[in-house]
Amino acid sequence: MDFTFTEEHKMLQKECRKFCEKEIAPYVEELDRRERTPYESIRKLAKQGYLSVTMPEEYGGAGADMLSAAIISIEMSRVCPSTALSAGASTLLFGGSVYHVGNEEQKKKYLKPIVKGEKIGCWGMTEPGAGSDVISLKSTAKKDGDYYILNGQKTFITNAPYADFFVVYAVTDKSLGHRGVSAFILERGMEGLSTGEPFDKMGMRGSPTGEIFMEDLKIHKSQILGTENRGFYDALLSMNDERALAPTLAIGIMETCLETSVKYAKERVQFGQSIAFFQAIQFKLARMYVAIENSRTTLYQLLWMIEQGIDWIKAHKSEFAMKASAAKLYSSEMATQCALDAIQIHGGYGYMKEYHMERFMRDAKLMEIGAGTSEIQQLIIARELIK
Repeated sequence: MDFTFTEEHKMLQKECRKFCEKEIAPYVEELDRRERTPYESIRKLAKQGYLSVTMPEEYGGAGADMLSAAIISIEMSRVCPSTALSAGASTLLFGGSVYHVGNEEQKKKYLKPIVKGEKIGCWGMTEPGAGSDVISLKSTAKKDGDYYILNGQKTFITNAPYADFFVVYAVTDKSLGHRGVSAFILERGMEGLSTGEPFDKMGMRGSPTGEIFMEDLKIHKSQILGTENRGFYDALLSMNDERALAPTLAIGIMETCLETSVKYAKERVQFGQSIAFFQAIQFKLARMYVAIENSRTTLYQLLWMIEQGIDWIKAHKSEFAMKASAAKLYSSEMATQCALDAIQIHGGYGYMKEYHMERFMRDAKLMEIGAGTSEIQQLIIARELIK
């Protein structure tokens, strides 16, 4: 495995960083105050070709490798993790689900507008009583001739308040447990489909999160995604991609925390010298660096695995699942710790909104909760080890 950046990757990183600092950074505080949404930035990213770069050209993508997608996500997260989160939910979760198991008609209808940033997608599995426990899903889809009648509620869904397209999961055969779950593609405006107002969150405030309500929602069987009762297993494909790229958000946060802290430590003078010369500060900076390097290495290994193809991943399912969970667990917890260390290094200034460190800490914490909590990641790893 060679993780060396090609000249193309280096150029992509340079140009994407310049774009994010110019087009996204000026609006981050407005996003955090919820005075605007990230979708204008997402459309700009799409025009630059930075959205869904791994999608085939026939669907509007660039057919690029996973490392290119990771580079872009890291650069977005260095400036605004919220934008990276919303973009990922639309393209990686919604778009990825359609790409992996959708039929050709569904791909042509839904992928291109998502890849071009013309439409926003969301992915709904979590419910008020069912997060990690998929068996407890209460949303139902009852067959009625050529139609399905959907009833239920989804919550904590990224992009839900403003999404145009939805992938939702509902029980089609309760007797089969998680083997009786199916996925459906919904569109805003369908009778019986509604969404709630954006939640008022601690962090990632620039990425709208909310609820989806389905009340006697009647849809044609053509809207089923994949095969009936295979929804849970099909969802794992998108969840694997999500967990594999989740470290990119954490890495982006950590990189900014480290660079900002080094700069501040060199400039801040106490007791007649720069605080960068104090061992207590140096230990924190060194710890941040180690966290970033470890997270990058595991991320690159995961991307290499994905590049081998779906069949390769299926043949190495346990290895991939463990490494993806380990990467997500470690990088997310280290992102929170790096943000806390950065605040400590900045002292009183770190506690002020003006220096942005407190925002990165608030954003980082979600990484330990979303896409599978740290506890769930540990369970996945432990079960693979002892089975």
